[in-house]
Amino acid sequence: MISTQLYGLLQERGIDPSAQPVTLMRHKTGRYPLQKFLGTRALTLYQAMQLRPHKQGGLIIGFYGHQPGQGVLLGLWRITDVMPGQEAFDRGLLKESLEPFEEQTGGFYHELEELEQLADLRMKLQITWTGKEVGWRRVLQKANNYPVRLRAEPAVPFTTVSDTSLVIAELRLAMTEVTWQQGLGSIAGVYLITDEKSGRQYVGSAYGLNGIWQRWSAYAATGHGGNLELMELLKNHPGRENEFRFTLLEALSTTMPRREVIARENYWKVALGSRRFGLNRN
Repeated sequence: MISTQLYGLLQERGIDPSAQPVTLMRHKTGRYPLQKFLGTRALTLYQAMQLRPHKQGGLIIGFYGHQPGQGVLLGLWRITDVMPGQEAFDRGLLKESLEPFEEQTGGFYHELEELEQLADLRMKLQITWTGKEVGWRRVLQKANNYPVRLRAEPAVPFTTVSDTSLVIAELRLAMTEVTWQQGLGSIAGVYLITDEKSGRQYVGSAYGLNGIWQRWSAYAATGHGGNLELMELLKNHPGRENEFRFTLLEALSTTMPRREVIARENYWKVALGSRRFGLNRN
């Protein structure tokens, strides 16, 4: 059980809200799939530029407004430095931002350090955004507390095997859910990894005990899953795994012989041209 009020939840997690300003931000945008960038520099930078400066040492808690009057947790950050936006631009601190900043940049840049106290609750904790919804930025105080609860539904619901297509941020959440372990651990199969930045593709397969779930858990942990092609890509382009999408192409029985699974993998490599135009070497 967790506290039903945000103020109390922070106290349970070892954070004293009265010791520093705590700013709540509820983002509601159709321009960027914010959940795709959980735990990344891009999401941190999305909140770093503000019109007015925030106090160094203060906390920022970000939410995604997925429903009217509601929000799900994106993360918790501490402000470690504040500077004019133009200085941040000149120093190259905005390069990984989702926003296309111009050479003449106003406002203020906040260097944010993501904290781990609420990391296990990302996309799982839901806040009731009381009052007028247009007020997307607020300061948390004990007197204006906000109700919170754990979402009854999984952060990434499992529907059917045939509908399985996840960006890596969703994959990392899904691999911790029992429903996904049961659904993907009971099948072998052939899968596709798409680099959504370049469009290049990688075809792979999984067989044996725990099948697709075990293989995709390795990708969730490392980004490359031990594949030489993907390791080389990430070495040359750090953080590129955040652009990966995982799609199940074909579900197979875990009792199917390894050579037959690999034969299906080779079929898909030819069909999709992933050797000639993609990331497969063999």
